[in-house]
Amino acid sequence: MPPYVNEDTKIYSSTVYTKGSSKRTFSFVIKGMIISAAFLAGIASGGISALAAPTPSIPPTIAAQQVQVNFEDEATLIANLNMAVKAIKEEGWTIERLTKIMDQLTLIEDRLFEGNIFKGKGKLRSPLKTALAETEKVFTAHGADGLSTLRENDAPERLYRMQEMLGMKSNRNNVNLAPVGQKNEVKIASTVKDEVTVYIDGVKQNFPQSAIVKNGNTLVPLRGVFEALKAEVKWDQPTQTATATKGNTTIKLTIGQSTAYVNGKAVQLSAKGEVINGATMVPLRFVSEALGGEVKWDSKTMTAYIESAKASDSGKQQAVDGISVKHGKHTYASRNQSEYDQVMKIVENAIKGYDESGFGGVYQKYYYEYLDGARWSGDKSDRSDRNRGLYAAENSIGDLIKAGVSKEEIVKVDTIASIAYDLLRGVPDPKDGSPRSAYDALARSPRMTDCDSDSQVFSAVFDAMGYNTMIGSSPNHAQVYVEIDGNWYSIISGSFSNAGTSTDISKFLKENPDRGIHTQPTFGAVISR
Repeated sequence: MPPYVNEDTKIYSSTVYTKGSSKRTFSFVIKGMIISAAFLAGIASGGISALAAPTPSIPPTIAAQQVQVNFEDEATLIANLNMAVKAIKEEGWTIERLTKIMDQLTLIEDRLFEGNIFKGKGKLRSPLKTALAETEKVFTAHGADGLSTLRENDAPERLYRMQEMLGMKSNRNNVNLAPVGQKNEVKIASTVKDEVTVYIDGVKQNFPQSAIVKNGNTLVPLRGVFEALKAEVKWDQPTQTATATKGNTTIKLTIGQSTAYVNGKAVQLSAKGEVINGATMVPLRFVSEALGGEVKWDSKTMTAYIESAKASDSGKQQAVDGISVKHGKHTYASRNQSEYDQVMKIVENAIKGYDESGFGGVYQKYYYEYLDGARWSGDKSDRSDRNRGLYAAENSIGDLIKAGVSKEEIVKVDTIASIAYDLLRGVPDPKDGSPRSAYDALARSPRMTDCDSDSQVFSAVFDAMGYNTMIGSSPNHAQVYVEIDGNWYSIISGSFSNAGTSTDISKFLKENPDRGIHTQPTFGAVISR
């Protein structure tokens, strides 16, 4: 606690971490003015004019007055942000206090963009994430009070950008930063329509209305594709609704709606169904989600390959270690059936809320520009939102673009990863290696997680969305991998990193005996050395 000299003069000290050593810093508050120790030293030596600007109309509380004038290192920035947040918690919301938070966020974001210690594995990464989480709570609590100020100062946008750079995946919709409807703004992509070739079970299809790429989404004629997959299709003109039936599966899709229904269960579409030249067009990926088929995309030849589901594989479940599982042999390290069922209930409820409108977060329009070929300047001194957004997109989805993954697929896998991040938000890591299952992270009391349980949660979420996943291991780490268009990708801090094909991974394991496969793929061949 700082010593009080009298009612008008206070001295505050704090310890900061500077380049591997501890350092004491001091600030003085005299009649509501904050003066740094360095400033006082200058006065004593005669090198600085003895004038100080008063802190604008802020009551001289401990939290408000400890915000320092000069920023010596990253630890000081974190400390200042924490104190500015505390000031708002103690004294309430004002423009001046928001400005103090804004100052810290601006300086921290500059350091992040430059790729300094905040983005590495330094000691400050965890305190920074905690500070940003506390800042988000303040914005959520006071968003209505400072709505116009928030918009003008762009403080939440900076916060959310930094959270995403650190892999935190913020709950940005908790603070309304613009009129209702911002969340549903039209995604910016080219409206150019490119024809797509479609093969179904190896046979090239010829539809009256060709499949096309529009606004980054591959659209296929519902009737043509579904009938080729042996489904019966009916059209209701008054309601503009198509109903497709195959076996025990019934699909309903209404033109202009972003949600379709498979056996009564809502399925979010990456693009609304629309009529083009008299044909009902739906997103390509919806075909596999609706009828259990497998879809592969070749971006170089603009060709979609659709394989119908094998009847023998439909709805197949098996017992693994006494647990009846839904996806391959994955139990997500559950200890019993009850734990497994609780995990799957949480995961399945989470994916019901699948919504691609948050793709790219605060940088959404720049992510879509990146999908359309735009790239950042290569100059980190260019701190424009556009350059930062394109830089963030490259770090996050650049490997997917390089591998030729379709825009539609990239939006989908990034959205699924966001669901997993949201499920893990705020769950603490005890740092003792005890958490090991998805149940530990999602359902136990108290919840706790580390790399093992994180990987199990990601595996469960992607499995539930029909993807092939596995978990790799090293002596002190577990890492989830998701197969996308034949390549395996690790997901680290919101970034998809291409690890190659199953053959590439087998070769890597042979060359690195300390690495292994903790959990084999959901389906397909076992990966061995």
